[in-house]
Amino acid sequence: MKNSIFAAIDIGSFNCRLTIARAVKGSFKIIHNFSHSTNLIKNLSFNNEFNDENTEKTLKCLKEFSKRLKSFNVDFYRCIATEACRQVINPEFFVKKVKDQTGINVEIISTNEEAKLSLKSCDKYLTKMQNRGIIFDIGGGSTELTFFDSKEKIFNSRSISFGVINLSEKIDLFSKELINKQISDHFLFFRNDLKNEFKHDFFSIGSCSTVTTLCAVHQKLEFFDLKKIEGYEMNKNELLETIKNIEKLNNNELKKISCVGSRFNLLLNGIIILKFILEIFPITKIIVTQMGLREGILKDLSNRDEKN
Repeated sequence: MKNSIFAAIDIGSFNCRLTIARAVKGSFKIIHNFSHSTNLIKNLSFNNEFNDENTEKTLKCLKEFSKRLKSFNVDFYRCIATEACRQVINPEFFVKKVKDQTGINVEIISTNEEAKLSLKSCDKYLTKMQNRGIIFDIGGGSTELTFFDSKEKIFNSRSISFGVINLSEKIDLFSKELINKQISDHFLFFRNDLKNEFKHDFFSIGSCSTVTTLCAVHQKLEFFDLKKIEGYEMNKNELLETIKNIEKLNNNELKKISCVGSRFNLLLNGIIILKFILEIFPITKIIVTQMGLREGILKDLSNRDEKN
C-alpha cells in the first residue's frame, strides 16, 4: 500500500503519545502529533496495581486516539506499552479493557525490543558517533541503556526499574541510600559486563526529557524550541555544569524556568539517575534528541509500506 497513512501509539509511564504519518518514498512525513499526561505508573511501586483514576485517564486518552485514527483514515498502526504494563500485576486485564473500550490493540513490548526501537529512531546520529556508543533513555518508570557497535554488530541493552516518577516512590519505601546503591550497582554491572567495549571514551545519545530539558536550560531558551534542541551536542562538562546550576535553585526558582515549570520534581529525579550514568560510563559528548519509540515504529511501518 504505497503512500499509506500509518500511526504509532506509545502508552508510556507518564504520557500517552500518538503520531500519525504519511508514507513518502520509503520514509514518512509526520502529519499529526498528540500527547496527553496520564501518569499511569503513579503509585505502582506500592501495590503493583494501576491507580483507578489514572487508568480512566489513559482509557479516555486512547478513546480520543481511536477517533483520530479514524479521522485521518489510518491504514495501519502499532500501539505499544512499556514499563508500567511490564510491572503491573495483571496487564492482560488492562489490555482487554483498552480493546473493549477503544478498539485499539495493545502490545506490551520487552525491554530489548524497546531498546531496538530507540536505536532505530536515532539512526541518523550514528555516523556522528562513528557507529559506536550508548543510547540512554530515562523514562517515567524505567531507564534503558543500550550499547551498540554497528561495525562489530554488537547490541547489548539493560533496563532498570527506576524512572523519574517511581524513583520518589521507591525512595519513600526503601530509603535514598539503598536506592542510590541499587542504581549504581546496576550500571556498574553493565559496564563490567561489557568491559572490553568500554575501554575508550565515546559519544552517547540522550533520548529523554531529562536531557532535552537540561539542553534548553543550558541554552537559556525562553521556551522549549525543538529546532534548537534536536541534535544539539553537549559535552560532559557542559551537562554537569548545567546540573550543578539547577541543583543550586529552590523549588520556586525552578518553577520560574519556563522549560522546567511544574515538572521540576521529575527533572530532579532524572538528574539523580543521569549523574550515575555520567559518573560510571566514559561518555565525552551527548547528542540530545526527542526521538523515541514512536519514530522507531514509524520507520518500521514505512519500510513495510515500501515493500507492499
